[in-house]
Amino acid sequence: MTSAPHLPAELDNILSHSHLAVAPLEWLPPEAVPEPYHRLLVHDHDMTSELERFHGDAITLKVIHSEQNENLYLREVTLHTSIEGKPAEYGLIEILLDHFPTELRPKILAGDTPLGAILNQSGLTYHSQPQGFLSVPAESLKVVFKKTPGSAILYGRYNHLIRSDDGSCLARIIEILPT
Repeated sequence: MTSAPHLPAELDNILSHSHLAVAPLEWLPPEAVPEPYHRLLVHDHDMTSELERFHGDAITLKVIHSEQNENLYLREVTLHTSIEGKPAEYGLIEILLDHFPTELRPKILAGDTPLGAILNQSGLTYHSQPQGFLSVPAESLKVVFKKTPGSAILYGRYNHLIRSDDGSCLARIIEILPT
């Protein structure tokens, strides 16, 4: 086991009301993340593009819960493949709206497009800075990821999206993949 990264206090509220509220998160070194999860999680680019390549399909967004406190927008989401509607990711995300260009904020708040897709379409340059990798019992997210064959363990990461031009943090995300 590796040491847990610092999760910001702003994630506490949405985490405590999420499907991960009582889930035991085990922090892992990147080399302990097995394939195909390693390929999907251990990189410095956005998950939306990575999931689209992996699934060969566009990725859509479903917001489970959201809340906004001025320039802080929190949401619990699932990403799905466009054609089959298959779950591709579960996420908790803290979006720092004041670090985005004004014209992107309404698109983010609309909640109908994954953040990675909005960023990629906008041309705003950014990169991912994974803060840590984790595993969680699949049972913890059985409501989100219906019973599917595969491991009893799910893998994910805690990630920061960073603007390339000024180094400000755009979002902090816990991203977990199905089996």
